[in-house]
Amino acid sequence: MVSLLTVPYLGTAEEDVLVADWLVEVDAPIRKGQAIVALETLKASFEVEAESDGVLVRRLSERGERVPLHAALGVVAAAGETIDEDSIRSLLEEHRSQHGASADALAVDDGAVESGSEPTNGKARTAHGASSRTGGVAGGGQAGKGRVPAAPAARRRARELGVDLAKVTGTGRGGMITVADVEAASVTPASTIFAEEAPEGRLDPEFVVHLYRDAEIFAALSSESKVALYRKHGARIGQGVHIAKGALILCEELVLGDDVRLSEGVRVRAHVFHAGELTQIGPRGQLRATRIVLGHNAYFAPDVEVGGGGAMDPEASLRIGSHGFVGEHVHLNPCRPIVIGDEVTISRNASIMTHSFAGSMLEGYPNRFAGITIEDGCQIGIGCTLFPGVTMGEGSILLSNSALVTSLPAGRVYAGSPAQDLKAAREAIDDKRRLALAQRIVRDFAVALAARGFETRFEEHGDTMHLRVLDGDASHDLWFSERLDTSERELVVEDLRVGLECEDAAFEALPSELCGFDLVKKRVRGELGELGKALREFLRKRGIRLEPRTWTYRGEWL
Repeated sequence: MVSLLTVPYLGTAEEDVLVADWLVEVDAPIRKGQAIVALETLKASFEVEAESDGVLVRRLSERGERVPLHAALGVVAAAGETIDEDSIRSLLEEHRSQHGASADALAVDDGAVESGSEPTNGKARTAHGASSRTGGVAGGGQAGKGRVPAAPAARRRARELGVDLAKVTGTGRGGMITVADVEAASVTPASTIFAEEAPEGRLDPEFVVHLYRDAEIFAALSSESKVALYRKHGARIGQGVHIAKGALILCEELVLGDDVRLSEGVRVRAHVFHAGELTQIGPRGQLRATRIVLGHNAYFAPDVEVGGGGAMDPEASLRIGSHGFVGEHVHLNPCRPIVIGDEVTISRNASIMTHSFAGSMLEGYPNRFAGITIEDGCQIGIGCTLFPGVTMGEGSILLSNSALVTSLPAGRVYAGSPAQDLKAAREAIDDKRRLALAQRIVRDFAVALAARGFETRFEEHGDTMHLRVLDGDASHDLWFSERLDTSERELVVEDLRVGLECEDAAFEALPSELCGFDLVKKRVRGELGELGKALREFLRKRGIRLEPRTWTYRGEWL
């Protein structure tokens, strides 16, 4: 049966790959698993193997050509099988309908099968008919002709960045719009880089001059003195902000929410620096970019580096959502925009790069400048590297020491170098399984407190669990049941009621002496004592983050 040999999934963010070498001659017999053609990306080389026994009857590309992802490379038939041009044409049309025009734009044009194949000594010659690269054409050269020709990855990137493809100049072959074209069209001009938000917190220009000139003297001041001077000269700074001795912010626009903390040795250099309440930057953190905007309760571990080459380019920006974590020795390179959503975990030693270059691009060396998007709830493992232009879909996971060179879909686990799809990021669980997991959390919490020297009493009666912690003469109680229990019990210093379900009206009407935890709707109501603070932190470390969200653990029990 006649079939197409195509470019497989290679784990690359590039729009096309190089045909490095053909390893089999036309009309040569091939065996299943035999390497047929070698392909190269900017990062690695690959061999495409035969999926079945047969004969390579035609090549649709030649050595040294660049072809797009999913492109048809050749035609394979069973030994002795007779094929005609109509069969090949049908295959190519079907392939085009499945993968779009970009899948064969570099490999075969519409007339290739009709005119590009002339038998010579009984052998079919190659019919690639590649169209030549043209100059850039707005809308991919298809203005007024319906759907704009763009690579699938470029369409996805355009949706992410809000770019109108009809207004983009395509520089790919035949005017094809590439990811790089989309990203170039989305770049904010330097003259409007600060226009998206009102200039609140704009510092007095004369103060900024003195700040840069006497930076080390200013850094040595106490936190109280620095905060007072920033406020006096235009910064908007909330209550409880701490800028440790030796820490310094050099910028023209400064907004800090309540309880923001910059540890010793932290240095920030930006035109615009905003940090939401409870955001913490650990010791020796170095943050440098044209624009840095951090959400609420973002946590930076020690020795995080934001910056590198191009950090002060007009397009260089870092935006991180709320409740995220950035681990030790993470490197973020925002030469082009890095956008990170809420509740994102970036583990230690990870690197996120928005540009890569070496030798001259005119001599064929890789050169790319492209932003990176990491959507809500993503997890990036220890030692991972993300390359320019990739997107991690919501809730996706990249396992440790992986290299991500292509976008990762939502809700999937990827691993390897280059990273490959492994499985779904989470399993489906029913109510019975959810109850068992919640009960395990409560048991583990009791064990954790006992291990820290607290006097605890723990009992289970059917689906009800009771933990009492004795702190001197004070009793702290936790009652767990599937349906949150609001019944009257013994009066104690702290009375926590924890459950998987509770009607909204009942939850809102909890008596003032109780503190309720609804684990499924992820909410807490009531005043937190030491046991409640410890439980909330214990739940947070298991991914159960409760509303109201902006909270940090400052208790002593865990």
